[in-house]
Parts: sequence; C-alpha cells; structure tokens
Amino acid sequence: MTSLFSNPPPSILIVDDDEVLRLLLRQFLEGEQYTVTEAQNGNQALQILTRTVFDLIIMDIAMPGIDGPAVCEHIRSLLPDPPPVLMITALDDEESVDQSFRAGAVDCIRKPIHWPVLRNRIKYILAAHRARLELERMSRNYEMILEAAANGICGVDKDMRISFINPAALKMLGVAQDEVIGKKFHEVFKVSLAGTDDFTLDCCPFLKNSTQTSSFHYDELRLLRKDGTSFPVDCRATPIFEGNTVTGGVLVFQDVTERQQAAELIRYMADHDSLTDLPNRNYFNDRLPQAISLAKRQGRMICLLFIDLDRFKPINDKYGHSVGDLVLLQVAERLKKTLRVSDSVCRLGGDEFVILLESTKSVEGAKNVAQKTIELLNEPIEVEGHKCSIGASIGISIYPQDCHDAKTMLRNADIAMYEAKKKGRNRFELYSSVVEQAGEEIQ
Repeated sequence: MTSLFSNPPPSILIVDDDEVLRLLLRQFLEGEQYTVTEAQNGNQALQILTRTVFDLIIMDIAMPGIDGPAVCEHIRSLLPDPPPVLMITALDDEESVDQSFRAGAVDCIRKPIHWPVLRNRIKYILAAHRARLELERMSRNYEMILEAAANGICGVDKDMRISFINPAALKMLGVAQDEVIGKKFHEVFKVSLAGTDDFTLDCCPFLKNSTQTSSFHYDELRLLRKDGTSFPVDCRATPIFEGNTVTGGVLVFQDVTERQQAAELIRYMADHDSLTDLPNRNYFNDRLPQAISLAKRQGRMICLLFIDLDRFKPINDKYGHSVGDLVLLQVAERLKKTLRVSDSVCRLGGDEFVILLESTKSVEGAKNVAQKTIELLNEPIEVEGHKCSIGASIGISIYPQDCHDAKTMLRNADIAMYEAKKKGRNRFELYSSVVEQAGEEIQ
C-alpha cells in the first residue's frame, strides 16, 4: 500500500452468503494489503460490528435473512460513527440499488466484479472516509485548535492598535513584526466576507460599540496578505475587560484552505465516477429533477439520451477488465466532445451513460446529438494494441412531450433504448415513436 494509510492497514469486513465470492474477495483484498474479516450473513455481521471497528464494509445486497439495505440501516442506527458501506449486487434492480443508497451505502458495484474498478472504488471510499473523520475531529476540537500556537494570534488595545502578534500570524499575513506593531488593526487585518471583494469588514465591533461586548466568531472569511493575495480563515474576536469596560481584544484566526479543499474533494468524489471522472448516478439523480423544474418555469423542453454500449461485454471477456476500463475512459472523452457547455453527460454505472440536453430547442437537435454520438462510438478504439469496435443503442425521452417528472423521464429513455437494441442496435429510438408503434403508451 502507499503512504496514504498509516499502520495498521485498513480493515475491511466482507458480508456475503456466497462462500466462493468471499474467498475471491479475501484473496484480492489481502493481495492489496488490507486486513479482512468475513461474515456469512447480516446477523453475523452485526455481531462482529459490536466488538470490532472497520474502515469499510463490502456487502451483498441480496442475502437470506437480513438483506444488505436492512443491515446498512442497522449499522447507521447502532454505531455512532459507522464505516462506509460498498454494496455488491448481481440484481438488475434499480429499486434495490436506490434502497441501498437510501439506507446509507456510499457506492454500489455489480457482479461479476471488475477487480481494477473495485480497487479504485475502495481507494476513493477510504480516502473520503478518512478525510471526513479528520474534518469531524477538527470540528470537535475547534476551541483547542484556536488556542494553539499554530493559529494566528493578535492582541489589540483600546485604541484599536496592534499590541502583539505571534509568528504564525506574521507568516500567514506575509509581514514582519515591526511592520504591524502599533498600527491600527484594520490597516493590517483587511477582511471580507466569503464571496465578496470588500475587505473592510470590522471583525472587532466591540471596540467601537460598547453595547456589543460578546465574542464574535466568523466562519470562512477571506484575509488579505501583504502581497495582495487572500486566503480563507476562521476567526474569533474576543473582548478584553477591565471591570465592565472593554479595553482591547484578541483575534485568533486559522487558515482553513486545507479544510476547504478536503471538503471540496469529498463533495466531488460523492458526485463523480471514480473511473471516468464523469458525474455519476448520485449527481444525475439530483440534477435531473432540477433541470425539469427549471424547464417547467421557463416553458422550454429538455431531452434525455440513455446510452447503452453495444458489444462491450465481449471486450471484457476477450481482453480483460483493464482493457475494458480503458475503453470506457475513451468513451467518456468522446461523449464529452458531443456536448455544449449547458449540457451534461453522466455515467450511471457499467456501460450505461446518459446525456442531458438542456440547450436543445427541438427534437431534431436531440436526434442530431444521438446520431453524432453513435458515429463517434462507431469509430474503433485502440487500447494496449487492441482495436476495439463498439457502438451504442440510444433511447430518447423528451420533456414535456412524453414525461413530467425525473423518474418517468429516465424510465422512458430506458424503454426507448431497449427498443433500439431490439431493432438491431447501433441506432436511436424516440420514446414517442415507441409508443406510437406499439399503439398505446407503455406502462
């Protein structure tokens, strides 16, 4: 393992009633230097979790007795800080997958397992979990951190002049001590609220207004350095009293750049596919209802293209999943080339992708994008000396022509895609055409 994890190595609990799969998972995970424990069912897993702490749980959705989502719910309710859960399923059942995410699972991978994909999923899940624990630890110890010497500390007298400043504060501000001692604090501490460029915020209002005598805590302000650059800080301003009179104050501030970056990374990983870096199903499930709501208010149409790759499984079977992953990476790059800035492409999982067209003004526009996509994916993909030929079957659903909500729109696009498959693949079908041909709306 890399230095990302300290000793001991991360511990993983496998929960699956399939003895063969447990053995394969154990061999793979131990080969990656993880510590592995097995449970044959949900009840056994819950018993183990009462006495052992794990960094990750890999669990089958469908098990006798307590199934995966139910175990997930128990874990979330019983453990104060539950580990992340990665579900494995052989079911082609979107409801089971959605139920797992609602129960608290952080990701889902389908059988047969693509081992390189699993390796990367585990890496990203563990990194996100460790980052989250670190952010929570920082929050719990916030007061202690502010008082530590690593934070910037500055004393201000009753005339609002800087009376002392510590080395950490000098370093953050990019100034020398003799440049700031005796200066008005607002000449040195040029602070703005996040998202503004007005660096005139008074972070010690109690020095001007005798009625404001409480401490002030500011979350994620921006503090200006001497060189004109700025950085995010958390800041606490505390008044100093002599009797009932404010005679000065203490500013304690902390550079939160790393904390912001960690939070952004966690948010990014939650919404993006670890292999292709495209937005994932989690992002899509949030974005589609928003897009429909906006289109409804503006009285315009949006189009959804459901893409399922043709002839992708034989590539995995013939050349292995590592080649298959490289093919998916090139597919993702080609799909991105078909879009305008206002449109988006997401990977739902496996070889399924969707394109959400929010700027298309006609059905013809959606058909043109679908045809262009098919043509792009018809071009051979060369990876590791192999020339791979795939294609795509695409289903198109139009709002508000044939749907009024996100769930129906995705379902209709999926139905149209399967119709394209039935008609010989490597083509697109409109849901409205499918309904017309069938003579009645598909339920």
